[in-house]
Amino acid sequence: MKIAITGEKGFLGYHLTQYYKWIKEYEVIELGRDYLNNIKLLKDCDLLIHCAGVNRGENIYNKNVKLAIDLVDSLQNNNIKIDIKYTSSTQVDNNTPYGKAKQYSSNILEKYCSQSSTKFESYEIPNIFGPFGKPNYNSFINTFCYNLVNNIDITHNNNLVTLCYVYDVIKSMDSNVNFNTITISVSDIYYKLKDFHNDYSQGIIPNLINKFDKDLFNTYRSFVSSLFEFEKHSDDRGHLVELVKGKGSETQVFYSTTKPGITRGDHFHFGKVERFCVLTGKAKISIRKIGSTKKVDYIIDGEDNKVIDMPIMHTHNITNISNNNLVCVFWVNEIFNPKDMDTYFEKV
Repeated sequence: MKIAITGEKGFLGYHLTQYYKWIKEYEVIELGRDYLNNIKLLKDCDLLIHCAGVNRGENIYNKNVKLAIDLVDSLQNNNIKIDIKYTSSTQVDNNTPYGKAKQYSSNILEKYCSQSSTKFESYEIPNIFGPFGKPNYNSFINTFCYNLVNNIDITHNNNLVTLCYVYDVIKSMDSNVNFNTITISVSDIYYKLKDFHNDYSQGIIPNLINKFDKDLFNTYRSFVSSLFEFEKHSDDRGHLVELVKGKGSETQVFYSTTKPGITRGDHFHFGKVERFCVLTGKAKISIRKIGSTKKVDYIIDGEDNKVIDMPIMHTHNITNISNNNLVCVFWVNEIFNPKDMDTYFEKV
C-alpha cells in the first residue's frame, strides 16, 4: 500500500505519517509543503489523505477552500484518479467560517472522487490533542502544557469539551469506526496537568490509572526536557539517588550490562514512558525525533546523579563508551507484553 498526505509536516500530518509508516507498514510518499509541485508522485499511490489546512488567522474560509480547489484542479490536470480521505471537523455544523470551509471543501473533494469513480471518506474530527502540538494554535491542552512548563498564568473555565487523542483519531480514520472520545471539563484538564507538572518536576511519575491520563501525560511530556538531575544523598558509605517514584501504575524496572563499544536500542515507542539510569560505566545516549534529522547526545557517567526520560516518537540508543562493562537500570510504565511490544526499530 502506497499513500501520501498533504500537510504532512503539521500536527496531525506528522502523526498520520508515523502511524502509516510504522504501525501499518505502508509506503508513505513525502509530498513536502509545496505538494502541488509534486502532484505527479500520486500517479501510483493508492490513497491520498488531505490534511493540509489553516486553523487560525484571517480569510480562513477562502484559504481552506482554495486548498481543496487547487488540489482537485491539479489532480485533474495531471489525469490522476485516487481515493481520498479528508480530515474535516465537527465544526461543520457551527456556521463559523472554519466550519463552513471544511464543509465546502469536503463537497469539492467528494465531487472529484465521484467524477473519477474513486472512493471518498470525510471525517468530522473532534477536538484533538497529542504530543508536539503548537501552543496557542492546535489545542488549549498544548497551551496549558506550555504555560505550566514556562510558569505562565493560565485562565480556565468549567466548559465541557469532547476530546480525542491523536492516535485514536487516526485509528478511527484507518478503520472507519466512531471516534473514541472523552467529555471532560476544561478545569479538570487544567488540574490534571497541574498535578502532572507538580509531580514530574519532583521526579515523580503520576498515577496513570487509565488510557486518557497516559495520553494526556505524554502530551505534557512533549513540552518538558528529557534530562533530570536528582539530589544525591552521600555519606562515608557512598551515595544514594532516588531513581523513580510512581504514584501507582503497572510498572517494570530492569537493568542491563553492555560490553565496551556496544550499542543497544535503535528503536522508539508510541506510548511507553521510560526512564534510563547509568549505574556504572559511561554511556552516550542518543535521541532523534522520528521524521527529523536532528540528533541529541547525552554523555552520562555512573557517578552522575542524572537520568534520562525517553520521549515517545524518539528513536534512541545507548552506547558503552567506557573501558568496562556498562550497567544501566530502566523503568517502564507498563509490564512487557510480547503480543503488544510498542517497539519499532529505526537507527538513530
